[in-house]
Amino acid sequence: MTGRQAEMLYPRGAAERIRTALKDTPVVLINGPRQCGRTTLARTLLEPDRPYFTFDDETTLSSARTDPVGFIRQIDTAVIDEVQRVPVTLWHLRSRPRPP
Repeated sequence: MTGRQAEMLYPRGAAERIRTALKDTPVVLINGPRQCGRTTLARTLLEPDRPYFTFDDETTLSSARTDPVGFIRQIDTAVIDEVQRVPVTLWHLRSRPRPP
Protein backbone atom coordinates (compact mmCIF):
# COMPACT_ATOMS: atom_id res chain seq x y z
CA MET A 1 0.00 0.00 0.00
CA THR A 2 1.44 3.37 -0.98
CA GLY A 3 1.59 6.34 1.36
CA ARG A 4 -1.10 8.09 -0.71
CA GLN A 5 -3.44 5.10 -0.43
CA ALA A 6 -2.91 4.96 3.34
CA GLU A 7 -3.77 8.67 3.58
CA MET A 8 -7.12 8.02 1.88
CA LEU A 9 -8.22 5.35 4.37
CA TYR A 10 -10.83 5.96 7.01
CA PRO A 11 -8.95 6.54 10.31
CA ARG A 12 -9.15 3.50 12.60
CA GLY A 13 -9.43 4.13 16.31
CA ALA A 14 -8.00 0.71 17.08
CA ALA A 15 -4.78 1.25 15.10
CA GLU A 16 -2.78 2.75 17.97
CA ARG A 17 -3.98 0.09 20.43
CA ILE A 18 -2.95 -2.62 17.98
CA ARG A 19 0.50 -1.02 17.50
CA THR A 20 0.95 -0.97 21.28
CA ALA A 21 -0.18 -4.58 21.68
CA LEU A 22 2.15 -5.77 18.91
CA LYS A 23 5.14 -4.56 20.92
CA ASP A 24 4.74 -7.11 23.71
CA THR A 25 1.89 -9.49 22.91
CA PRO A 26 2.56 -12.71 20.96
CA VAL A 27 -0.88 -12.80 19.30
CA VAL A 28 -3.14 -9.87 18.48
CA LEU A 29 -6.55 -10.63 16.99
CA ILE A 30 -8.31 -8.08 14.80
CA ASN A 31 -11.97 -9.02 14.86
CA GLY A 32 -15.03 -7.44 13.28
CA PRO A 33 -17.92 -7.88 10.84
CA ARG A 34 -17.48 -8.64 7.16
CA GLN A 35 -16.10 -5.90 4.94
CA CYS A 36 -15.17 -3.59 7.83
CA GLY A 37 -11.50 -3.24 6.87
CA ARG A 38 -9.72 -5.80 9.08
CA THR A 39 -7.34 -6.89 6.31
CA THR A 40 -6.65 -3.34 5.22
CA LEU A 41 -5.92 -2.33 8.81
CA ALA A 42 -3.59 -5.29 9.34
CA ARG A 43 -1.72 -4.56 6.11
CA THR A 44 -1.26 -0.88 6.97
CA LEU A 45 0.28 -1.86 10.31
CA LEU A 46 2.71 -4.35 8.79
CA GLU A 47 6.34 -3.77 9.60
CA PRO A 48 8.75 -4.40 6.71
CA ASP A 49 10.20 -7.53 8.34
CA ARG A 50 6.83 -9.06 9.30
CA PRO A 51 5.50 -11.52 6.69
CA TYR A 52 1.86 -11.61 5.69
CA PHE A 53 0.04 -14.93 5.20
CA THR A 54 -3.57 -15.26 4.10
CA PHE A 55 -5.62 -18.42 4.18
CA ASP A 56 -7.45 -17.06 1.14
CA ASP A 57 -4.38 -18.26 -0.76
CA GLU A 58 -4.96 -21.94 -1.59
CA THR A 59 -1.28 -22.93 -1.22
CA THR A 60 -1.00 -21.30 2.21
CA LEU A 61 -4.35 -22.77 3.26
CA SER A 62 -3.32 -26.26 2.16
CA SER A 63 0.04 -26.00 3.95
CA ALA A 64 -1.60 -24.95 7.22
CA ARG A 65 -4.29 -27.64 7.02
CA THR A 66 -1.82 -30.40 6.15
CA ASP A 67 0.75 -29.54 8.82
CA PRO A 68 -0.46 -26.84 11.24
CA VAL A 69 2.43 -27.45 13.64
CA GLY A 70 5.00 -27.07 10.85
CA PHE A 71 3.23 -24.02 9.48
CA ILE A 72 3.28 -22.23 12.84
CA ARG A 73 6.82 -23.40 13.65
CA GLN A 74 8.17 -21.60 10.56
CA ILE A 75 6.82 -18.25 11.80
CA ASP A 76 8.59 -15.93 14.20
CA THR A 77 6.30 -12.92 13.77
CA ALA A 78 3.67 -12.56 11.06
CA VAL A 79 0.21 -11.42 10.13
CA ILE A 80 -2.12 -14.36 9.46
CA ASP A 81 -5.29 -13.29 7.69
CA GLU A 82 -8.49 -15.37 7.52
CA VAL A 83 -7.25 -17.52 10.43
CA GLN A 84 -10.81 -18.76 11.03
CA ARG A 85 -10.37 -20.99 7.95
CA VAL A 86 -7.83 -23.14 9.88
CA PRO A 87 -8.85 -22.73 13.53
CA VAL A 88 -6.40 -25.40 14.73
CA THR A 89 -3.59 -22.91 14.04
CA LEU A 90 -4.87 -20.79 16.93
CA TRP A 91 -4.34 -23.68 19.34
CA HIS A 92 -0.80 -24.21 18.06
CA LEU A 93 -0.06 -20.50 18.38
CA ARG A 94 -1.30 -20.55 21.96
CA SER A 95 0.70 -23.64 22.92
CA ARG A 96 3.91 -22.37 21.34
CA PRO A 97 6.71 -21.54 23.80
CA ARG A 98 7.19 -17.81 24.32
CA PRO A 99 10.66 -16.36 23.87
CA PRO A 100 12.33 -15.03 27.04
